[in-house]
Amino acid sequence: MLGEKILNYLIEKKIGEGGIGTVYLATHTQLGRKVAIKVLNPELVNRTEIKERFRQEASTLSALQHLNIVTLYDYWEDAKGLFLIMEYVEGLPLDEYLQKYGKISENKALEIFCQILDGVQYAHQKAIVHRDIKPSNIIFEENQNKAKILDFGIAKILKTNTPTQTQAGVKIGTVLYMSPEQVKGENIDIKTDIYSLGVLLYEMLTGKNPYNTQSQSEFTIYNQIINELLPQDTSISAKVRQIIDKATAKNPQNRYQNCEEMKKDILAIIQPQNNNSGNNSGNNANTIRKKNPAKTIEKARQRRDSSFALISVALLALVGIVGYFIYLEVNKTSENLTKNVADVKEFEEDKKPSKEEKKEVKEEKKTKEDLQIDSLKNEIKKIEDFIKSDDQFRKDQMLKKLVITDQIIENDEIGGEFTFEITVTNKLDDVKFKDIFIDVTYYDKAGKEIKTLPKEVESINEGQSIPFKVKENINPAKYTCRLKSATPYNYPNPPTLDSLNKEKENLSEKMEELKKRKQEKAPQPPKGE
Repeated sequence: MLGEKILNYLIEKKIGEGGIGTVYLATHTQLGRKVAIKVLNPELVNRTEIKERFRQEASTLSALQHLNIVTLYDYWEDAKGLFLIMEYVEGLPLDEYLQKYGKISENKALEIFCQILDGVQYAHQKAIVHRDIKPSNIIFEENQNKAKILDFGIAKILKTNTPTQTQAGVKIGTVLYMSPEQVKGENIDIKTDIYSLGVLLYEMLTGKNPYNTQSQSEFTIYNQIINELLPQDTSISAKVRQIIDKATAKNPQNRYQNCEEMKKDILAIIQPQNNNSGNNSGNNANTIRKKNPAKTIEKARQRRDSSFALISVALLALVGIVGYFIYLEVNKTSENLTKNVADVKEFEEDKKPSKEEKKEVKEEKKTKEDLQIDSLKNEIKKIEDFIKSDDQFRKDQMLKKLVITDQIIENDEIGGEFTFEITVTNKLDDVKFKDIFIDVTYYDKAGKEIKTLPKEVESINEGQSIPFKVKENINPAKYTCRLKSATPYNYPNPPTLDSLNKEKENLSEKMEELKKRKQEKAPQPPKGE
């Protein structure tokens, strides 16, 4: 691409490369304006879903005009490919800046972060959730102390006020900055960006990500994101730590509800510091006052009398303290005589090994392979428990989308025949249900239950509604219909679970290898026995 022209822009050099596109520096041949041109990688041009994502980024950026968001100048498609022509920012991605210079001082980091909050808040007001906020998607211009957000390639436009859900099987965002709801494949909204912003601020202040991909397994990181607070770090002050903890709360309802709330708390820290730095000049001025000799002598006398009084009180207190300690020492001697007898008995008991010590001796007898196998079993158990818990949670959420409605058709009080229609509606478009049981409960006028009858629906497909009539020889004052149980099936797993299942398989293979190695090392019985 070097030396080629896109519209009126001459491509000069490559300045970045990612999984989907390559970014080049280019100059307008007539205006001399420098731009960044993002080019869709040639091998992806024929993949419809990737092209749509690239066009989505163009559509999203075109709606955003903000000081802290990289501006889109133009979009172009031709036989060579797809091109985003964007504002060129002379700066470093924040991840490269942190690698080069290390953590950022608190005051400077908070000032930069407020700019990022302004840009994200603007996008949220346009009903756009970024979904991939991380240091590499923030460009920092140190000369102008300015931050700009880029890469809205996976941003989601919220056409309604309802949260959105990622399409099954598509891993969105960078896992280290994902919110718990992203990891679990649940609904996401602007509070997902709030969570990622909290992780971003943590990294700016500490110079490192809260999760260690070198020493921690993917499962461990997922589990920490869902269940644990970000690690403590002395680089972060207590007040800023409170802000980060609120932004990264596991329950989205406990987070900041928008970026303005978060910025307000940050400004409450920044502004007092700025005000205090320039408000001490008046306190340093020397004021000349005329002294009154008589008043000076009187004050000196009062200070002397006060000193004598304080010395007297201190001496009395000292005498009392010494007497008290003598009393304690006498009592301690008699107590020690009694205690020594008891200590001899306790010594005999202490010589007996405790349960923990017995366990340690037993552990020492285990081979290296035994200990490794135990460790792998423990890790596999954790993954299995997590998968089971997550699967049950998702099933519970699915059942909420199986809606039961009813309508009375006929109530024959004389004949005692009561007829109504129940409709079961599956509001999910990627899940089927089977073994659906509905409890119909009838009550008399006093509210006492007459009887409960189960009704079964064999199965229901995605997006389907099934109506059926219920007729009983009963004359109730009221009735209720509620879902008792149902089994969702044929539903896709989120990518995190697929990844964990793969990790579990790898751990199981390692465990089998260790067992085989242990058997090979075991002493063989003599031949002929």
